[in-house]
Amino acid sequence: MNRLIHAALVVASMAALPPSGTLFRDSAATLPSLDPFVRLLGVHPVDQGFPVTEQPVVMTVPRVIRQGASAVPDPRQVSVPIVVTPSQPVGNGQQGDIIGKAGTGFFVGDDGTLLTAAHVVKQCSRMQIISKYVARTWVSLVGTDDVNDVAVLKATGLHPPSVVRVSGAPPVSGKLFILGYPESAGLTVPAETWAVMENEKFPASIGPLANPRDLLWMSAPAVTHGYSGGPIFDPKLGAVVGIVKGEVDGGYLRLVRDMPTTGIAIGPGVGRIGELMRHEVSYSAISLISSPGEAGEETLRRATVHVLCWR
Repeated sequence: MNRLIHAALVVASMAALPPSGTLFRDSAATLPSLDPFVRLLGVHPVDQGFPVTEQPVVMTVPRVIRQGASAVPDPRQVSVPIVVTPSQPVGNGQQGDIIGKAGTGFFVGDDGTLLTAAHVVKQCSRMQIISKYVARTWVSLVGTDDVNDVAVLKATGLHPPSVVRVSGAPPVSGKLFILGYPESAGLTVPAETWAVMENEKFPASIGPLANPRDLLWMSAPAVTHGYSGGPIFDPKLGAVVGIVKGEVDGGYLRLVRDMPTTGIAIGPGVGRIGELMRHEVSYSAISLISSPGEAGEETLRRATVHVLCWR
């Protein structure tokens, strides 16, 4: 993926640059080294204060505590340590306690099917979900698309509090609504933010890279570690149009005219999400009802969950 993006931007800068140099800020500039380009958004580590049993079970909603707040392990509690980013080494003796991670997901089927980012559930042997509306519940992995970073999970026997529709069309709104679980969100209530679409700033010659059906480029400074797998919602369509994947190194955007070089997030669009859903999600379970505006935002809040994984 990184090499495709790098190559496409190089080709675009050579083929699409007009004589006056109006497309890019600096026609003489060259792209920086390939790595890192897209940084997958980090996830919350989960400690071993919660005992993992062999059989899936449904438990009561735990009381949120902070790291070090309880010296005695309590099966009703989940400790939420400091967020560790991909570039930040784990220190202060935390590494021995961390056996899992957590991100964000959202229900797309009334049979308990939900979506998240593939990197959120990678190498996880056990997974749970929890929210203000969902008691801590075990889920299983149904299928993944590691290339586009999409995963399908299922909470068997759970009736979701709400199901959101995944759009069949790309966004029509300039501003998109995003939910996720950064450190500030706690355990059961997601944080909320808005993003501005930036796809149109790329030349059409880039192809799928600039097509919002395939990949969304958004100015979203508040989208940070913990938002991985979160829904990207178009309030005009009343449906999800993407999934949060990661943030982009600003050095790769400095050549594109008027493109912000900080706070840019990306995520797979409906074309990539739809491909996996057609193979792994029952058509009879998905929602075909759009919910525009504030009603849709409330539906999304009820459908969004914290995804907890144990290695």
